[in-house]
Order: sequence, then C-alpha cells, then structure tokens
Amino acid sequence: MTKVSQPVKLTPEEREEQIQLLLPERKDVPVYKDTFDLLVFVYRTAVGMSRDHRFTLAEDMKRTLSELLTNIYGAKKSSDPLGHLERALHYSYHAKVLFRVMSELRLLKGWHESYYIIKLSSVSKQLSAWYRYEKRKTKQDAHSTGNI
Repeated sequence: MTKVSQPVKLTPEEREEQIQLLLPERKDVPVYKDTFDLLVFVYRTAVGMSRDHRFTLAEDMKRTLSELLTNIYGAKKSSDPLGHLERALHYSYHAKVLFRVMSELRLLKGWHESYYIIKLSSVSKQLSAWYRYEKRKTKQDAHSTGNI
C-alpha cells in the first residue's frame, strides 16, 4: 500500500496562481469571460430549481456551456479556429433553446432571466463576429496564396 502525502496548504495568492496555471482566465477574449461567467451563474442558480428541472434542463445547460467554453478556448489556441467556432456557434444556439424552455417554464426569477438574456446575446454576437472575421481572413489568405 502506498502512503498518501498530506495536502499542501496554499496561501490565497498561491491558490490563485495555481488556478491561473491550470486554466487561464483568457481576459484577452471577452466572449470566453462572458461564457465562463454565465456557466458559473448557471451553477449558482440551478440549486433554486426543482429537482426535476435541476437534473434535466440545468444539467443540459451546464454541459452545453462547458462545450461552448471548450470550443472558444480551442478556437483561441488553434491555428485554424473555424471548426471550433462553428461548434461554438452550434452550442450557443443550443444554449438559447434551453434558455427559452427555462423561460417558458418560468424557472428563472426576474433578474436571473435578464442576466441570461444579456450574457447569451453578448456571447452570440461576439461569436458571430469572430467567425465572420476568421472566415474573411481565411478567404484572404487563400486568395493571397493563389489557392482559389
């Protein structure tokens, strides 16, 4: 049997530094921050939903936003971000559908609903603009290299 070592106590500064090393906040990508904020918001507000909705709609929203976040991160890191951005747009649309269902079922309180609307709208607009930019850039690169 192997001996388990004692966990190391970290100061708040060391903890923050380790979290940043694990997964950077990507402050340089506002759509990443907005999506991350929305995901955290879903985790915080889902506890107020009924058990049935918490383990169906809220869980699906969490998975969808996690996939969206992963694809945004992938697009930022990739030399060819279009595939990641297409998937991100798909998950963005899926999140809007889930939000609409939550809204119709009156699962969200007034300001919670407003927060969802603002963040989902912001994420969607930013992703669409980023996708159009990358598409134009890819087209220009192909044109300049004579691959058209």
